[in-house]
Amino acid sequence: MTITLDRLPFDVLFYIASSLGFNDIIHLSQTCHQLKLLLEESTLCRKAIENHALHSKEAKLAQEKIITYREAVQSVYERRRAFSNAYPFSARIVGQGTAFTYRQGVLCVLHGSTIRVLEVHSSSQFLEIDLNPIIDSLLESSGESPGEPKFSLLYYSDGILAIHYDKPGRQNNGRILAISTRKDAPERILRRARLIRDIVLEASSKLFVRHTEHYLYYGTYSAMGDHNHHEWELRGVSLDRDHPIPRHQPLQLVEFFGTDIGPTIAFACHDGYFYAVSNQTSFDVEELDWTSFYHCVRFPLDDPAVNKEPEINTRVYRRQHAEGPIHDSWTDLTLQVDESTNELVIVESRREWQNGSSRQLRTFYVAPIDFKKASSAEDSPSNVPALPLDDQFTQLLDPSNKPNWGPPEARLSRDTHPEFGQGCGTTRPFILARTKVRAYNYSCRTFIDVVEDDKCCGDPYSPPCLRIRTGAWRLAPRDRQPQDKPVISKSQKVTPRPADDLPYEHTLIKMWPPPATKCPCSKRLHEILNPPILLSSGMNRMVTGVADERSLVYLVKPGRSYVAEENALGTLVVINFNRETRTMASPDSDSGQAQEMKDLFNPSDWHWSREQNALCETQACR
Repeated sequence: MTITLDRLPFDVLFYIASSLGFNDIIHLSQTCHQLKLLLEESTLCRKAIENHALHSKEAKLAQEKIITYREAVQSVYERRRAFSNAYPFSARIVGQGTAFTYRQGVLCVLHGSTIRVLEVHSSSQFLEIDLNPIIDSLLESSGESPGEPKFSLLYYSDGILAIHYDKPGRQNNGRILAISTRKDAPERILRRARLIRDIVLEASSKLFVRHTEHYLYYGTYSAMGDHNHHEWELRGVSLDRDHPIPRHQPLQLVEFFGTDIGPTIAFACHDGYFYAVSNQTSFDVEELDWTSFYHCVRFPLDDPAVNKEPEINTRVYRRQHAEGPIHDSWTDLTLQVDESTNELVIVESRREWQNGSSRQLRTFYVAPIDFKKASSAEDSPSNVPALPLDDQFTQLLDPSNKPNWGPPEARLSRDTHPEFGQGCGTTRPFILARTKVRAYNYSCRTFIDVVEDDKCCGDPYSPPCLRIRTGAWRLAPRDRQPQDKPVISKSQKVTPRPADDLPYEHTLIKMWPPPATKCPCSKRLHEILNPPILLSSGMNRMVTGVADERSLVYLVKPGRSYVAEENALGTLVVINFNRETRTMASPDSDSGQAQEMKDLFNPSDWHWSREQNALCETQACR
């Protein structure tokens, strides 16, 4: 008698499923009704979350018993699948503003001297914070004269928003205001208690902020190094009396090269540490150089290099220069958290002319941050690899050269995601000017772009259509050979790939929404994703955006022109890839659900439904 999976004892099936990948568990449960019932058992779902998404938001909600582990598994799978396939659950216009910041599911919008705060996934109602009373109290206590204020949003985290307040024309560097965005206190108390911390700045060049609930660190590119170049300088303050920071001098990141956050520098607070990562090895271009490394620094938030030096690793492998030139305009450097391990990883997008080819290829690279290796092998002459003596260029070195060299290291297939390759289909590339927003979702190994597609609808009287474009990197069959091979010279040796390195492959590159002529809801989606340009300057527009593992948010503003204002209003669009639990203002009536949904219809707020495909095919969608 043949024993099938659905007839196995549950403990045997549990053991088998525990060794499967997250998607494999879901796909196996979709093969038949019996396996679906078995694999949706709460103990197995909990094991799947603990193995593959222990540090996700869904895991936290399940641990707090707000949702079940079965719901957590389904939610993680659905949002990753929606992101990878460019098919979100909702898209909407949320309003206007001059600037925004989005993080941890919270959108903060600046409109004049008002901050509007929205919990994107759980609410449709904005919390409005008027900054004028806060500024008036500051001016009264400091004795400063009033003036036209200028605000800029710096960072949001854990219910606290950091703002830069300045008065143009004054010889000062302004202040950082740490403002609470919580809702759980009476308004009369909030007006006095909104301001958590007021920090007077000594410098504001390339100002940035990273903070948690208890600590705030800010940095400026204002210190001067021994080499007569500016360097980054960091300062930290406590936001909570129960979590003080010892008095300390500003921390100068010595020989930490790179000037631009995004292309060359990334900063983050994570798991009690402040992290700084650079992809530069010097201020000047080395004419003779072989290898590029990441420069990584970290120190504890509660003790910023007071009792000990920061942890530093200057030799986290990045690339060999022999791999080809880099198109620097496409480079994006970020720090992201692994949902399964809670470890911080480096995610870098580079566009390169690989192997001396005339064709550029964008590739997304992932590298772990390892400080244990740095502490066990410090940069001493005995530990730093020697130069490649069989390379003829070593004979041209003189004391003025400071080359970097290290042996080529094999990259895991899962950590090297080319934009194009076998399996991605015939897709059109987009130039930099047409690629308005670029991001990478490490949790589902998918890149996402917001592009201007002039071939979508072909309307000569309208700007090109803004569409999202995604490409995923997934596990391939076991017999598939890895597509990525390190580029090395004949005289070099590369570390062999680990035996457990599994091959990955491309999926089809997807674009969304479909052309507006396909169905009524496609036309509506085009109107949402392509809002009219306020203070219209023709077809010229600026698009800025940010994405995380759940949502994409972007702002469409009038393009720069001779008459364009710096603080011109723009329209904010939010695209969600997970199911929402938003509370919406509903009419107070006794009518049926169908009539209620009809009354709630909003042309600027689209939601996916289970009948979406059937409705689109019959043109019954809206």
